[in-house]
Amino acid sequence: MKKLVLITIFLIFAYFLNAQKLHPIMLGFSPAITIEPTYPKGAFDINVFPIAIQYPGIIDNLDIRFLGLVNYGFRNYGSALINVGGEISLPYHFDFGSGHDYISKGFFIGPGAAFTRNIYYEHNNFSIFFEPGYNFLFNENFSLIIDMQYGRTYFRYYDGARLTQNHFGVKVVLGWWIGS
Repeated sequence: MKKLVLITIFLIFAYFLNAQKLHPIMLGFSPAITIEPTYPKGAFDINVFPIAIQYPGIIDNLDIRFLGLVNYGFRNYGSALINVGGEISLPYHFDFGSGHDYISKGFFIGPGAAFTRNIYYEHNNFSIFFEPGYNFLFNENFSLIIDMQYGRTYFRYYDGARLTQNHFGVKVVLGWWIGS
C-alpha cells in the first residue's frame, strides 16, 4: 500500500513537471496547527510535511491543489507522529489573473477532500468539505492563500467503530508560481 501511494505521488509530481511547459504551477507550503476538542488540555499537532502544489486552469478558472499532511502531535506524555495523508481541493477562481492567463488570484470556492491515517489513535479519517477563500497574488509570482473549510469527517477505527463529526478548518498556503 505504501509503495502504491509513493508511486502515485511520484507520477502526479512528474505529470506536473511535464505540464509546466504549458502552464505555471505553484509550489509552496501550508503551515498548520491542529487543536481538536477531544485532545487533552495543551495538546496540539503541527504539520511537518506542509508541501503544497497547485496546478491552474485545468478547466477555465478551475484549479487543482494538493497538500501533504503529516502531523506530529505534541502531548504532555507521549508526543509522536499522529496523522499521515493528504488533501485535494478544486478551487474555482472568479478573478483569473489579468497579467498571466494561467495564474489564479482573487476569490474562490470549491470542494475538497482529505484522507489521513491516524497511526497514534488507530483510525482512518476521510473528510469532505467546501472551502471559500481568497488568493492574494503579489508581484505576479507569489501567492498568499487563505481559506476556510467546512464539511464532515468520517472516522473509521480499527476495531470497527465508526464516528462522524463536523469538520472546520482554516488553511493558509504560501506559494511561488514557477514557469510564469
